[in-house]
Amino acid sequence: MLNVMIVDDEYMLLRGYRKIIDWAALGLEIKITEQNPLTALLQLQETPIDILISDMNMPELDGPSFVAQAKEIQPEMALIVISGYSDFDYVKAGLKQGAVNYLKKPVDTDELVEALQSAIEHIEKQKNYQQMADLAMQAQTRALLQSTDTQNGKNLMQKLQISRDQNIRLIGILNPKPPMELVAYLQMMSTVKGFFLEGQDYIILFQGTDTQLRQFIEQAPSRVSNKHRPMIIGDIGIVDGCLRQAYRQLEAEIARQYFFESPSGLQWLANCKPTEGAVVLPGYSQVKEAIKGFDLPVFKEWFVAQTKWLENASASDILVRQFALVVVLVLNEKLLKSETKTKAIAAINKATVVSEIERAIIKVFQETNTVEQRHLTANVAAMCQIVEKRYAEPLSLGSVAQELHLNAVYLGQLFKQDMGRSFSQYLNDYRINIALDMLHNAKYYDVNYIASFVGYQNHGYFYRLFKQQTGMTPSEYREGTGVTDTVGQR
Repeated sequence: MLNVMIVDDEYMLLRGYRKIIDWAALGLEIKITEQNPLTALLQLQETPIDILISDMNMPELDGPSFVAQAKEIQPEMALIVISGYSDFDYVKAGLKQGAVNYLKKPVDTDELVEALQSAIEHIEKQKNYQQMADLAMQAQTRALLQSTDTQNGKNLMQKLQISRDQNIRLIGILNPKPPMELVAYLQMMSTVKGFFLEGQDYIILFQGTDTQLRQFIEQAPSRVSNKHRPMIIGDIGIVDGCLRQAYRQLEAEIARQYFFESPSGLQWLANCKPTEGAVVLPGYSQVKEAIKGFDLPVFKEWFVAQTKWLENASASDILVRQFALVVVLVLNEKLLKSETKTKAIAAINKATVVSEIERAIIKVFQETNTVEQRHLTANVAAMCQIVEKRYAEPLSLGSVAQELHLNAVYLGQLFKQDMGRSFSQYLNDYRINIALDMLHNAKYYDVNYIASFVGYQNHGYFYRLFKQQTGMTPSEYREGTGVTDTVGQR
């Protein structure tokens, strides 16, 4: 329903307007009727109005002055003016303010309906025009932040009226509610040079002083608090050359906050940037030592504490996935079902939020608790010792069986019964675990050297196996490792 205000100093006419036509049938609601134009101006400051119907001859304030002030308060209103035959100067004044129609007193019902229909059409046209302009502006803003063409970027900045003499910030507002209230606010701010919707979030180009930025934050609808309207303020950027990079940083921080399920309040992106080398993941051996002897409650508390530590250190979701992967590979030593590890790795890589990773890890740990303490037969224990001491050699089930003077088929069945996986799977798991530690602790070793060191002369096979076992390449894993710090141990 469109809101209508009628201003006329004749009380009986105001009452009559409500009854002479079916307003609801036209999609209209008479929100305010007022005799005093001065009071009407005050009401306009509080109540949104779509159509203003105003007499042009009122004692408290002349019609031309009233409609001029009214349009200053709500410039998008459609205006219909009412006047007698002798007040043509008033009519012209009303038309100068953009009146869509003029009605003579006494008002004819059909003429009023026709005037209202014209006003409704005018409003729809204005809305369509504004919508097209908004879509064009949003497309231009997005294109500017994604552009790699310098000349195209300059053209877009000119269209968006971005000054080349002043730095600019990118601002992200996450999932605002209600969004249209925010959009209306952004449209009226001269410091907002452009914005667009990305998923459920708004990306904003802001160009103004620090004082104007503070005012923008403080006056935003549903003001930013710890629990409502998460807002990320990007670092100061130079107009030329760094908008695309700033956009990527803002996107990454928004994605990180959603992943950690912690978007809230006001944050400054400059304070969110991780220090180079500050986030260092532990190696396989470190994790294995850290969780030794844990029961389920203690393990759960430990793992959640580590993901929280990573969040506070501004770690990316990739680092969290890498850390979870190492934990799974450590737990895999106690598993009797090899598919448990495969499912867990898939769940880690597909997780959209950190709690999904936590649930996947807890599930794996619970399964290790259900496995009874294994009592390895002497022959299987001997096979495990051979792998531990000679994993770099070209071992096979056949060669080990020959060394132990046993039938290879029988020995393979015995090993799988005790260990929950085939001998070749166990050997590959062991070698990959050694490779993980080398990638963590020996950062200057070439990956091909590590492949040869752990027993794979075919480096292509090692890469494929590593990817299959861990869900990432050796280089991708190494990106999140270091030697200067470790995830906290209990």
